[in-house]
Amino acid sequence: MVPLTALFPMQAGSGGVLLIGLLLVVIQIAALVWVYTDAQSNSPHSAALWTLVVFFGGLLGLLLYILIGREDRRGRSSRQTQF
Repeated sequence: MVPLTALFPMQAGSGGVLLIGLLLVVIQIAALVWVYTDAQSNSPHSAALWTLVVFFGGLLGLLLYILIGREDRRGRSSRQTQF
């Protein structure tokens, strides 16, 4: 008789790995939704383009969007100086 762990190897003690994988997928989807909605109002570039950058770039793409993809909306443009 074949043990069930041989038929279903993912069932044998790897529930934590599956849970972490599922959590990472949920975080990736949440980041994509946030970037798309945020880029529609805070970026001079296409929101779909930034979403693709984050999708293919992962954490690096998200960092790029936060650092260079968003405009400064705190009362003045990021290109103006305060003199």
